[in-house]
Amino acid sequence: MFLGMVTETPSTAPVSSAPAHSPDPSRTTAVDPRGLAAFLVITFAFSWTAWWLIPRFLDGGDPTPAVLVGGFGPMVAAILVTAFTQGRAGVGALFRRHSLRRRGGIAPYAITALIVLAIAGSAALPVRLGTVSVEEEVLHAALMMVPLQFLVIALVGGGNEELGWRGFALPRLQGTLPPLAANVVLGAIWAVWHAPLFEMAGTIQSEVYFPAYALLCVGLTIVLGHVFNSAKGGVLAAVVAHAAVNVVAGLKGMLVGDQAGLFEVSAVLLVAVVLVVATRGRLGLRRPADS
Repeated sequence: MFLGMVTETPSTAPVSSAPAHSPDPSRTTAVDPRGLAAFLVITFAFSWTAWWLIPRFLDGGDPTPAVLVGGFGPMVAAILVTAFTQGRAGVGALFRRHSLRRRGGIAPYAITALIVLAIAGSAALPVRLGTVSVEEEVLHAALMMVPLQFLVIALVGGGNEELGWRGFALPRLQGTLPPLAANVVLGAIWAVWHAPLFEMAGTIQSEVYFPAYALLCVGLTIVLGHVFNSAKGGVLAAVVAHAAVNVVAGLKGMLVGDQAGLFEVSAVLLVAVVLVVATRGRLGLRRPADS
């Protein structure tokens, strides 16, 4: 950090040196953990209440409305806690994390492509081995819906969580824990946050084993953490990555089944391990001397 030059004259008292400019809070990736506990309480309270209450009003049936409303818990919590602790300026900085300006170049999207290819490969493997078959017409129809699915997921089906998980929680965890530990902890929190969906008929979670899903969440959180850090605190890159992962995982589940199965979990964890080894556990987080 560069310090401003200070000039003194005999007739003036010494003036303390001060930073030439303050760091842009919308680009920080490691901050003081203040507010993290309140964020988690509000997130879980909002989401779990929605996931418990809305199905009772709807008397069963399609769980989608409840899932979508509850998914806004992290975003709502991030906005409320930021408003209380940092005021309007803090909320503005939080939303500026969606800015595209100088957000890490191609690196975040290269990481996104890597994890998408890994999940797609986990779908192609059983087809290649002949254990499942995919009809060409079904595949073509599914691919035609990808752009719309991506947009919906980015807005309300997972991407909307990123302002909370990456935009608010991860910088605070990385402010008190090493990057790898911070992302593992966040991944575990993310998995537990989904817990009520395992008891809700019709959800993806109700069809998979929680331990496998938890491993998947931890692996994906490590990948998304690297995306966020590489994007210099940019949430938009994490939104794109989250939506892309959900789209390709949804296609895999529809075409070959076995969501959160052995191949998928193994592929995601392999990518996570590669990123950890390649960055020596930093996951794109700059050291203080490099900031």
